[in-house]
Amino acid sequence: MRALPPIGFAGLGRMGHAMAANILAAGFPLTVWNRSADRAADLVTAGAAAAATPRDLAAASEIVLTSLADPAAVEAVYSGPDGLLAGARPDAILVDCSTVAPDLSRRLGEAASAAGVAFLDAPVAGSVKAATDGTLAVLVGGDRAAFERCAGVFETIGRVAYHLGPVGSGATMKLVSNALLATIVQGMGEAIALGEKAGLDPAAMFAVLGASSAAAPVVNAKAEAVSRRIYRPAAFTIELMKKDLWLALSLANELSVPMPATSAAHGMVAAAGATGKQALDFSAVALLMEEISGLAEAHEIDG
Repeated sequence: MRALPPIGFAGLGRMGHAMAANILAAGFPLTVWNRSADRAADLVTAGAAAAATPRDLAAASEIVLTSLADPAAVEAVYSGPDGLLAGARPDAILVDCSTVAPDLSRRLGEAASAAGVAFLDAPVAGSVKAATDGTLAVLVGGDRAAFERCAGVFETIGRVAYHLGPVGSGATMKLVSNALLATIVQGMGEAIALGEKAGLDPAAMFAVLGASSAAAPVVNAKAEAVSRRIYRPAAFTIELMKKDLWLALSLANELSVPMPATSAAHGMVAAAGATGKQALDFSAVALLMEEISGLAEAHEIDG
């Protein structure tokens, strides 16, 4: 039986840390890197090695996963003399689980190919809880053989991994998914604000919605948060959703695809961030709807 390959993981935010912990718990030899080294302390105590730079991380690993906050962070970690591409082994696979524009994924794929290594864009769908539970959906673009070599790692972080096509396909699917997610939650916020202003109880409305044709997993998942105004800790912040919707709209502009509902959702997410909610869960657009409908004050947030 072949030994498990050494894995590297860069980016130990809330999602990345949970994913790395699951990889380590599954028995893979793990090396980690994070810009703030203290985020790796508990993983190192549990048996992971710590790399001083992304280059060192790549040199120690057969498969490297990255989970980073934004496109600038992704480019910084992959590029330059201390970047992943500079240290990658000839047989390595670099897997970016960040949410970035498809064009950036394609550029990274081209740079990886020039360096003689494989690259997959593999953003994940799911919350911090899903990352902790290892039940994410992994949305993958890139070479099929590289995807299959990563199957064992993907099984530790997700309940399912989809191979969607060439590099950039995973990033595109993540933007499609989040555009729909945001528009559903914006619609939910509007509907609940309307019912509440007319005298209906939010909890009762969610009970009815959950048993109706308007039922949706995200509506059910956010029912308690919206009913009780509990938006901390955030499963996915307003600020991150704003970034993802901007990426989706930028792609839509490139492809001449009108997205009026997504544009409206982006505007409301941006407004929520501008009124001090950027660190709250993205479902706090419902709180913004309450405020502008005269139903809530900005300080009425639990958690």
